[in-house]
Amino acid sequence: MRDVADSIAAWDAAGIASAEAILVRTQHSSPRQPGARLAVNAEGEAVGAVSMGCVESDLRERLKEMLADPSVPEQLVHYGRATGGLLEVGLTCGGEIDVWLRRHDAASAAWKAVRALGSGERGALCTPLRDGERQVFAGEVEFATLGLPGGLFPGIGRNPAVTGLMAQADGPRVFVEVMEPAPRVVVVGAGPIAEALCRLAGELGWRVALADPRRQYARAERYPGAEVVHAWPEEAFAELGIGPRDAVAVLAHDEKLDIPALAAALRAGCGYVGLLGSRRMQGVRARTLAEAEGIPAEDAARIHGPIGLDIGAVEPPEIALSVMAEITLWRRGPKRG
Repeated sequence: MRDVADSIAAWDAAGIASAEAILVRTQHSSPRQPGARLAVNAEGEAVGAVSMGCVESDLRERLKEMLADPSVPEQLVHYGRATGGLLEVGLTCGGEIDVWLRRHDAASAAWKAVRALGSGERGALCTPLRDGERQVFAGEVEFATLGLPGGLFPGIGRNPAVTGLMAQADGPRVFVEVMEPAPRVVVVGAGPIAEALCRLAGELGWRVALADPRRQYARAERYPGAEVVHAWPEEAFAELGIGPRDAVAVLAHDEKLDIPALAAALRAGCGYVGLLGSRRMQGVRARTLAEAEGIPAEDAARIHGPIGLDIGAVEPPEIALSVMAEITLWRRGPKRG
């Protein structure tokens, strides 16, 4: 939804009707996850994708037909493995997907609630897979009243920002999209690497925060889109409310900032903690954490250091790329299949 929502809203404002294809189920290999969308408007403009190109042309024509003919029902479309025919529509990766085709209702309460959802709020968009059934949006409090399997919010984990789940209520099958705040990268220590990392993380859809008490060094205008907190790490982390879903990149290369930042991040249970510096310095920092902060060696072993994947990075943008690659690996897990 986040990929296409702004475009759909712009079409709404222009009075242009639209329809969407929602990926609701995948089997075997699939280039995109449930919740991915392709949206098409009445003028033929399209945004988004459900398969990275394998079936988009077919879906686009189906959605255009739906918009042109009110008698065409909302429907579930299945695509299987393509076996090689030039005109065949299917997935070349060998997977199978189910896609729900529906007309967009700009006036629906569910759509308005999705658009009003704050960046730090959670909710669930429920789409019944039956023609004519309206979507329902539930905030975290209302979610328990929907009659759907419980535990969806607590069980999301740290992987996708939007998780699609199939559920069976008393009526039709329902596709539930659990919408969580985007994941966050918290950077400690201003500088060229921090600037490049904040910029790249923002482009990848992460929320970004920079913590550094040095106001003249950590100027907010150099970190557009980032929440800049001029405070020592412990105070900044308390203000930000860091936790297991956060990735912390300690780039200060200064013991006065490194040690309190590492200690606070480890105590908060942050899922990823990385430290800039040589292997020798990693050992020095681990010993200082033990002596000055009482951090056990097994906790200090969670620190990724030297920070980033080893891709031979030298310049700040390259180092930022290596760091975000390592953070992405932590978030998504190793590639399978």
